Amino acid sequence: MCSSKQWLCKFVLATAFGSALSGAASADCLRHIYNRSPYALVVTQNEGPSFSVRPRSSGAFRLAGPGKIDVAAFCSGADLRQPVVQKSFEYQAVLDRCFFEVGNRFFQNELGNGFLPSRSVAPFTLNNPQQGDIILFSRGEACLPQQ
Repeated sequence: MCSSKQWLCKFVLATAFGSALSGAASADCLRHIYNRSPYALVVTQNEGPSFSVRPRSSGAFRLAGPGKIDVAAFCSGADLRQPVVQKSFEYQAVLDRCFFEVGNRFFQNELGNGFLPSRSVAPFTLNNPQQGDIILFSRGEACLPQQ
């Protein structure tokens, strides 16, 4: 039989080893895309299968490691070959931090990534309400009939 000190030592080592493994496995985040527009969204992650987000609803996706998300907005019931808006966003997922890369890295050490935008992401809003989330807000002017 093993002594209580040996058993305690084995238990502590097993617990430390298990928590180290579970900590390394949590390098991804579940995030949301919020569609606050009359458009239908088609979202593709890392050139994989796409999913749709209906008007005025939301969808969930998982960010793991570095990657890219492509988002296209279409008028509901219209020609799906011509998106109204189409953008691609690169993201990072490091341990428990998931975010879209926007802006330049001038103040990255002081204020974090994305302080000064280097390109327009309108009509999308990135990293809001949580880092790694996407919001599309539009009134849908592109789908109105032309006069």
